[in-house]
Amino acid sequence: MPPRLRVYRKLLSAFIFVAIYMVSRTPYNAKLGHSTTNTSSHTSFSHNKVYSTIQHRAESSLESVRVSFKLHTIDDVPVPDKFLSVDTFVCQKRSDLPPSFAPTQDGRLFDFTTTVSTDLKLIFMGDSLGHQFSQGFDAAVLEEGHESRRNVMLKYQIKRKIFDCLTISAPTRGGGVSAFWRFTKLLQRGKGRKSMACSAIETGWGQNFALRLLDYQYSDDSAPNSANIVAGFDAAILRIPHGWMKAEEITRERLVEAINFCNEVLGVRTVVITTIAINNNAMKTGEWDEVTKTNVMIQNIQDNWKQPNDGEDGVEWVLLQQFSSFTLELIKANAEYIGYDVSNNDYLFDQLAGNLNWPQAIPMVCANKPRDNLVTECHRNKISPDGIHWCVETIGPRYTASVACLLGCIYNGRTPERTTDGLASLRRCEHDCNEQFMTLKRVDEEWIGNGRTIFSESKPVV
Repeated sequence: MPPRLRVYRKLLSAFIFVAIYMVSRTPYNAKLGHSTTNTSSHTSFSHNKVYSTIQHRAESSLESVRVSFKLHTIDDVPVPDKFLSVDTFVCQKRSDLPPSFAPTQDGRLFDFTTTVSTDLKLIFMGDSLGHQFSQGFDAAVLEEGHESRRNVMLKYQIKRKIFDCLTISAPTRGGGVSAFWRFTKLLQRGKGRKSMACSAIETGWGQNFALRLLDYQYSDDSAPNSANIVAGFDAAILRIPHGWMKAEEITRERLVEAINFCNEVLGVRTVVITTIAINNNAMKTGEWDEVTKTNVMIQNIQDNWKQPNDGEDGVEWVLLQQFSSFTLELIKANAEYIGYDVSNNDYLFDQLAGNLNWPQAIPMVCANKPRDNLVTECHRNKISPDGIHWCVETIGPRYTASVACLLGCIYNGRTPERTTDGLASLRRCEHDCNEQFMTLKRVDEEWIGNGRTIFSESKPVV
């Protein structure tokens, strides 16, 4: 356990306190590798063409790869819905996606699934959106038959809906850990309490949550009689609970504090921030403008992140998962298919009318343009179940692949150097991961269903 983490946990007790080697387009130094049992292929991203070579190498050459993933046909590996605990989030029995989303000779958008292998200790943090995607990630990182390794520590229930507050899965495929910590406000140092209950809305954060995660014990497959303790995490995937916070609450200072908090309490050195997507909390132009400003602020924080000095503790790397622009592309494509004019953004704010608990944008939830905008005339789609959440069965495999890819930019091969060139290499790798999985860019058929191991790696330009 890192010394600072040990100290911080004592303070707690005292109540003080991720290049995909796919297709891209100008040579990028990020490289994405994929291998079968005896061969591997490397393709560097280029803005104009793809450069690729196929090399024969032993599996031992993957020893420096700490996080990798495989893409599968849905017939081989089912959609990642096995852990979805809220019945209304399940999207299987809904209208098909637009025909333009179907597989073509150029590849697939959504007709694949993802499995992950990693020895990293990862924690997803956020509200119910972070919750549902962490459940999808757990389905991807736990091997079939090992579902019992997922431990729901704290949860609450509203009728048939079961919401997780704290979960942990260990060991995952590859020997790592995958956890989830629910919160509806960005965590703050001064809001900690010795103990908090699991509930829909938190007024602070509980030290009991942190300690249960850090003290969790599990057995390794290679040594079933030994006990491993989590003690700390390598990386956090942070979802900003925008729907639970006022725009004025999400300040630069608050975000920086939340990033640093991940290290101070959980030992995290890498934070992946998911950019804020449109949903029921941004149903007017002005509200969406505020979300856009927040996403720009997040980008600015990343651009100006000050790394700790060598030997010092702290968050070293901040990465962005471009979920906002991805989901905007998705909604726009669906809006155009069902008959909207997409030359401006007005379609984003066209809402269903009827008996609803909250506003729901038609292009986000409907597979048709309902008569008079009536909710009773809406044929529900496989993009969003309710105008807030997303269909993990559809989007989850891309989301999971993007997380694994982004983390590979840090943890596969040599850690990026703390130089201008090193940071540029990292950013190119990050860009390529987002371009492949957080856009409507198709995945080449050769990557799906053939057992190839895919991984990202930041590489200097040669």
